[in-house]
Amino acid sequence: MARRTQGRHRALGALTAAVVALPLALGASPAQALPDPSAGSAAAPSPLRSKAEDSVRAQLAAKDKATFWVTLAQEANTATARVQRTKTERGRALYTAKRAHANRTQKSLKALLDRAGARYESFWIANMVKVTADAKLAEKIAARPEVAALEADVPLSLPKALPTQGKAKTVIPGNGGSAQGPGQGAAKIPAKVSEEGAARTALRTSTEARPVDWNVDRINAPKVWSEFGLRGEGVVIASIGSGVDVNHPSLKSKYRGLKADGTYDHNYNWFDPQGACTGGVPCNVDGNGSVAMGVAVGDDGADHRIGVAPGAKWVSVNACMGWACSTDTVLQAAQWVIAPTDSNGANPRPDLAPHVVNQVASGAFIGTWFKTVVQAWRDAGIFTSYPNSSVGPRCNTADVPGSFSNAYTTAALDSNNLIDPSSSRGTGENGGIKPNISAPGNHVRSAARNGEYGTWGGSALAAVHTIGTVALMWSAAPELRGNIAETERLLDLSAIDVDDTSCGGTAAKNNVYGEGRLDAYAAVTATSRGTMGSVSGTVTSGTGALADATLRFAGPTEAHTATDATGAYTVPRLLPGSYRVTASKYEYLDATVDLTVAPNGTAVKDFVLPDAPLGQFTGKVTGHGGPEANATVKVQGTPATATTTADGTYALRLPLGTYDVTAAPGHRCATATTARITITAATAKDFALDRRTDNFGTACTVTTGAPFPQGTTRLTFANNHATYSMTTFDLPFPVPFYGQTYRKATVSLGGVLGFGEMTTKSAGVPLPDALRPNGALYPFWDDFWHDAESGVYWTTTGTAPHRQLVVEWRNAPLVLGRPNQRLSFSAVVGEDGSSSFHYKDVSGTGQENASRATIGIENATGTDGLTYSHEEATVHDGMSIHFRTTKTAVVRGTVTDANDGRPVTGAIATSTGTGSGSDTTGADGGYLVQVPVTAGSELTVTAPNYTRANRQPPRNAGEISTENVDLSTGRIAADTTALNVVVPAGQQRSHTLQLANTGSSVAYTVAEKDGKSWLSATPASGQLAAGGQQAVSLTVDTAGVAPGTVLTGTVRVVSLSGRLPVIDIPVSVVVPAYQTAIDAGAFQPLTDQHGDAWTPDRVYTTGSHGYLGTTTRQSTVRPVAGVPASGDGALYQTARQGMHEYRFDALPTGTYRVELGFAELANQAVAGRVFDVMAEGAVVVPDLDLAREPGVRTAHDRAFTVRVTDGQLNLRFVASVGKALVNSIRVTERPDLTG
Repeated sequence: MARRTQGRHRALGALTAAVVALPLALGASPAQALPDPSAGSAAAPSPLRSKAEDSVRAQLAAKDKATFWVTLAQEANTATARVQRTKTERGRALYTAKRAHANRTQKSLKALLDRAGARYESFWIANMVKVTADAKLAEKIAARPEVAALEADVPLSLPKALPTQGKAKTVIPGNGGSAQGPGQGAAKIPAKVSEEGAARTALRTSTEARPVDWNVDRINAPKVWSEFGLRGEGVVIASIGSGVDVNHPSLKSKYRGLKADGTYDHNYNWFDPQGACTGGVPCNVDGNGSVAMGVAVGDDGADHRIGVAPGAKWVSVNACMGWACSTDTVLQAAQWVIAPTDSNGANPRPDLAPHVVNQVASGAFIGTWFKTVVQAWRDAGIFTSYPNSSVGPRCNTADVPGSFSNAYTTAALDSNNLIDPSSSRGTGENGGIKPNISAPGNHVRSAARNGEYGTWGGSALAAVHTIGTVALMWSAAPELRGNIAETERLLDLSAIDVDDTSCGGTAAKNNVYGEGRLDAYAAVTATSRGTMGSVSGTVTSGTGALADATLRFAGPTEAHTATDATGAYTVPRLLPGSYRVTASKYEYLDATVDLTVAPNGTAVKDFVLPDAPLGQFTGKVTGHGGPEANATVKVQGTPATATTTADGTYALRLPLGTYDVTAAPGHRCATATTARITITAATAKDFALDRRTDNFGTACTVTTGAPFPQGTTRLTFANNHATYSMTTFDLPFPVPFYGQTYRKATVSLGGVLGFGEMTTKSAGVPLPDALRPNGALYPFWDDFWHDAESGVYWTTTGTAPHRQLVVEWRNAPLVLGRPNQRLSFSAVVGEDGSSSFHYKDVSGTGQENASRATIGIENATGTDGLTYSHEEATVHDGMSIHFRTTKTAVVRGTVTDANDGRPVTGAIATSTGTGSGSDTTGADGGYLVQVPVTAGSELTVTAPNYTRANRQPPRNAGEISTENVDLSTGRIAADTTALNVVVPAGQQRSHTLQLANTGSSVAYTVAEKDGKSWLSATPASGQLAAGGQQAVSLTVDTAGVAPGTVLTGTVRVVSLSGRLPVIDIPVSVVVPAYQTAIDAGAFQPLTDQHGDAWTPDRVYTTGSHGYLGTTTRQSTVRPVAGVPASGDGALYQTARQGMHEYRFDALPTGTYRVELGFAELANQAVAGRVFDVMAEGAVVVPDLDLAREPGVRTAHDRAFTVRVTDGQLNLRFVASVGKALVNSIRVTERPDLTG
């Protein structure tokens, strides 16, 4: 598996350039841990318990349905396929046998599933069915005799590919793998004499001098190319995993679906079951599939000869999305390579199956089902090699499927021919020797993202060298194709022995190196090809020898070679027969001849190539911001390249003809574009580069020389030596980011400024990525540690609404470059939605240029983002990357209450349309939100119990505007804060609650909070206009309530009033055990405004109530002043005077409230009537002089509580001057009071 070769990365990850890690325990024995609700007795477990994994049974118990895999007991007999003569016949026989067996053995199971209406998917390469069912159906499935197991549908992880540090070695072919820089040792090409010849020579390069990387040379692949003239022609390699980038310059021409006119035919060449690729062409989701295919076939025709078999073609299956795969798509892919289908998934054709499959699955959870897949490929005549895993150096670390006995595995070597420490050791299944062979797997250069190249490592890449070698062998010996056993025997036989028995085995075959080091030349030489012939000659022009001219042979086999510096060529080993040979070289016209190669004969053929006429090719490259300086104009398939000047123009002289020309920016903020151009004497073509954006519309620009933003306040981290250490702080102003507004930020030492979910993970990945961290800026996501000379600082700049937060990582030392590799970089984010990254003290060497880092931005869910670069050398000193949305603007403001002008907390500002955002106001009422600039979008501000407010947002992307919003709302108030009433049992009383609205028109309801039936309101609801009032009658009904009871409740007034939407008024209702109300001096009963009854007083009689003493009555028809609003004036217009006591008999023991009403009805002088009132022997009203207080004919009330324990209440009136007087008396038992 691929991994970095230094630091902590040595133990990380697996190369997904061909890795599909499948942690699926299909075929494994289920652990016995969870209780099983469907289990039978211990003596006779149910079929479900005996056949289903614990996790399947647990899911069935916890959910209505579960998805699981049903494995059938028997696989197809494929013996017939193995005895077929050709690979095509083997594949067709295997396809037929497998499908027929699956159809037959799955028939009854499918019938059961169909009857139950269950969802399922069946497979034939392994006899399995994916089912979604409930527990009852699962029990029926398990009970079937043909069913062997029910196993969990576990998500399949796809580990991350990690590049190695430093530069890969390059070698000149034939130099035995010595390390040289690019171009060292290259032969010089004689210059032509004419001026036109000088112009031609300036454009030429020598492909013979083009260096190949150490790993390709180490296995002697270039020697196969030169001596046999073969580079894998006629062989097709399939990729199963995350896909292959069809636009990578080293891979595009190798795609089997590329037609001569530059268009594509994806039928039988590309399968994308998950829809991972957009744009209708093969893609690589995570970049790793291209890495592996680059090692297999990569060659861009210029300076990047990275592949072992560059003459082979490739097809691809996107079975994985990002870092994850599903078992069903892996199985679909495995079936597809045996019988590829058209683009509609129909019309399978085993005759178009690839010869070799690059599908490196690994992981301890792969079950025996995958061994069945491996065997099916073998029986179909399809070769593959698996890595021996990358968890060494201990013995017995080989992992499945490489450890399977039917898998051919490869261990990883370094450039010193030593086993890489990370490469796993054997043994394998049943104690077998693993690995089978060893090949380069460290510092291997290959295809990377965006047409770039990187250096990688791991045993997965070692396995690709074996795959490429088989392509060379099968190209040289077509009769060997499909014969897996013989191919493996020749690989073993030709390997270079390495003696290492530290993990078992022998000097010639051991569990460290297997059979030894891979030798492609020896393996091809070992193939049986019969008697051979040879061809040689020269290629010249009118002015001399032509180096690096290409010769292609088409006949009994395909061959390919090139001339040396003297213009000579030779193919020393070529199958006899008739060939059509074409000699070609850039800037010359092709020459084609027919020749015959005799057994043991040598054919000689010289070619003279005339100069091709040249034409002038000019144009201009522009981007979104105008002319694109330093853009590259590359003529595909030729060495011709131009770089644009400051005004974006370029000029080239090209041979007349038709070319694919690619214009690429000098940065990562725009996309390259390719056009097919026919060159005439004078041809002009302008290229417009589209800017790169994410789904949210974020785009970027690159500048150089801007002032470097610095922080001023140092941030404190718990551990300065841990790259994952983080610290969080409050933002000084809100920041809009991907439609969300943030008020806190988290900074990691690892070069991340996050607003969303953060993590301690330090290894960068391509963005977006669903795993944390998310919602962040990644100016330089890598491994850092900090010391006394470094730190992270922050500050703010600017004024509202253009304030910016600056976070600076100062003089930060890289973990893998310590202590000398340091750089400073900063992230700047503004309240206007903009952000930028800035770089300082970047040397351009080592890892300071971001060769290990991730640079970009990402939304809060990890589903959208813009990667500027991932583990690519893109950063230079003084560089700045500016990010700005192209679809949204920003609106800020304060939300206030239109009634009182104060801020509204909890208001939500929301925009509509794509790219919409929202924000919730705090105590200050402030909001800031991103809004789409598209027509029809609106900014809406809402708050609970306030009216909605709509505003038109700005229509210019990147603009920030201020919109302060006053929200209207009702403001209802009640005139009563509490209600305490006394209502005798079985009676009703009504009281008026006055509501007033000083806000906007508003609906309201009035009801007892808990729905208590004894309290009702009329009207119970309504609409109260602005400035309006409403009297609400509250009625208490004590029917059925026992005397002596206290009822409590709450009148709740609910309205859409923003400040006080709920008014609760506590209500207390006393249902007294005793109440007597006396209208002193009256002749007739009286019912007051509240419905309370008052009876005329009378002389006391035993067992009742009345007055004692000689009395007279007073009355008046004149109005009495000072009558309370809750009182009745008639009660004050009569009185009794001269009594010395009022006595009340038959009172229950308890506390009583006594209410006395007084009014001086005569023209009494002050001090003319003075008396005390006593209750139960205690003075309760002393020295009452009604003429003095409150005055003549003015109401005066007194009330008090008294405790009665003897069944009688005695109220004494003791006059000191004149006669005592009283107008009304009410005695009420009050269980709610004490006294």
